[in-house]
Amino acid sequence: MKLDDIVDETQLSEFIPLTKQGRAIKKAEKAGLADLKQTVKDMEIEFAGILGSQSKKLKTATTDDVISFLQSKNVDTKKIDPTKPMDPKRIQTIFTTLVKDKMGGKNVSGGAAAPAGKPAAPKTQAVSIDAIKSSLGNLKPKQIALLRKKLAAQAGVA
Repeated sequence: MKLDDIVDETQLSEFIPLTKQGRAIKKAEKAGLADLKQTVKDMEIEFAGILGSQSKKLKTATTDDVISFLQSKNVDTKKIDPTKPMDPKRIQTIFTTLVKDKMGGKNVSGGAAAPAGKPAAPKTQAVSIDAIKSSLGNLKPKQIALLRKKLAAQAGVA
């Protein structure tokens, strides 16, 4: 009995991981998934930091908090239903959907594009030093390490 007798050609795609190309595809898929998860985690940490500066917690975030955060990122928020209650699971679902759309090449921006001749002006947020100190005091060691790493990367770029 031959393999052709048992399996037709449409089922052979399951065996692609055995080839060099198949292993490379699987590796790229895993890297893409890891990138997606890390991006969502980074967004959640940034959102939690903003909430912390307002003396709020991620578990008690409202839909308005999420919408205002995403609008500050220039993301279209029309698809978010403001009548539904917000919880951490829904926040993660919203962020994951937006990141998937962005990575898939979809336009997720909410505002008009900047004119071609002029670069967009960076948005700044006025925050008092006391608010920054109080929010930094609430960070966990891993969050502090991540913040230091991001600041170092930005300082190297600027």
